[in-house]
Amino acid sequence: MKLLTVTWYKLKMMLSDRVFFAAMVVIPLLITVSTGFALRHEKMNIVPVAVADEDNSDYSKTLLERLKGKEGLGVAITDRKNALKMLEGSKVEAVFVINKGFEDNISAGSNSGLIDLAKSPSSFAAGYVREIIAGEVMRFIADQVAVDWVRKQYRQSGKPVGPSLADEVIRYCDSQWVPKPLMTIDYREMQGNGTTAVGSVSMPEAAATSAGLIIAFMMFFILYSSGWLIEERINGTLKRLASSHGALGYSFAGNVAALMLAGALQAALFVLVNRILFKVNLFTGITPYIIFGAYLLAIISVSMLLSSLLRTPAQLQAGAPIAALLTGFAGGCFWNFADASKQVKQLALMTPQGWALEGVNRALAGQAGAQAALAPVAVLAGLAAMLLPLSYAIIKRQVQRG
Repeated sequence: MKLLTVTWYKLKMMLSDRVFFAAMVVIPLLITVSTGFALRHEKMNIVPVAVADEDNSDYSKTLLERLKGKEGLGVAITDRKNALKMLEGSKVEAVFVINKGFEDNISAGSNSGLIDLAKSPSSFAAGYVREIIAGEVMRFIADQVAVDWVRKQYRQSGKPVGPSLADEVIRYCDSQWVPKPLMTIDYREMQGNGTTAVGSVSMPEAAATSAGLIIAFMMFFILYSSGWLIEERINGTLKRLASSHGALGYSFAGNVAALMLAGALQAALFVLVNRILFKVNLFTGITPYIIFGAYLLAIISVSMLLSSLLRTPAQLQAGAPIAALLTGFAGGCFWNFADASKQVKQLALMTPQGWALEGVNRALAGQAGAQAALAPVAVLAGLAAMLLPLSYAIIKRQVQRG
């Protein structure tokens, strides 16, 4: 109960400055959005496209129905003007316009100028959708080729060509696509395995970028929030706690727990806002969260050590942003950690941020599941296991010496 009371009291103190806490969530969020990653490069379960039907024929209507039934496609049917506005507003990946004369051209044996395509230059999915639509158009063309061939054979053999012959041939051709099409597109997302270097595996850029930003700002927030230790040492609170058996230990443990909760809340809000506002799921599975927990414990131990060594809150306020930015840059929070050279990564792995990013990036790249977290978690937990007892020993010695 004593530990819970201290933890709750310290947590309320840390979160009392709501503006600062909100800034630690909003600033990395704004940086992520402003770089364009959150809305442009995230892996999507459904590819949104807009289709404008200017032919309004049986063929074009059939094509629309088939596209709407395709798994993985989100088809918005609209006119050309509105479709282009949706593309400019990043609401769709591509725009397909079924030109007037679509059915007549196919019936005449022409396959040029059937559909216009407009896409975002940064879209990777538009080419995939184009192949799907091209496959459906080729199906119409194949039906027409079959109709022409059957008519030719009937005429050569002297058989009458009835008005229902074309429909009969098309129904037979369509039946060949059931239950399985004659041709399919085998689309697979390539991922790394346990032996592949993270630099050679692509990953969602929004998640990778956001991971670096939130890791950097978690360090910034934790460093600032540990100023209580200096203030309590100056005003004599720690000395009074030391006079009561076990009170200093409870206070130290409660502060560590409060910092853990505050940091976890900061990260959770960042992930939640991305998911709600931008439909971006930053992290999947439990592995990234395990790494974040170990990282939080490591940076708390660093902040406690700095607070035990610094003499005034002003020194902490001046040193916290410098320490957070320098280690953030060195650790890869503000540059492409995954594609960095081996030498640069060795420098990054001299910081807690570097180890956290190493584990998170491996998890994002799908490498070896929980095994990807073993080395980062071991290093980060080991750092905390060394620095937390050292910080407590320094604080206790300072109190005893007055």
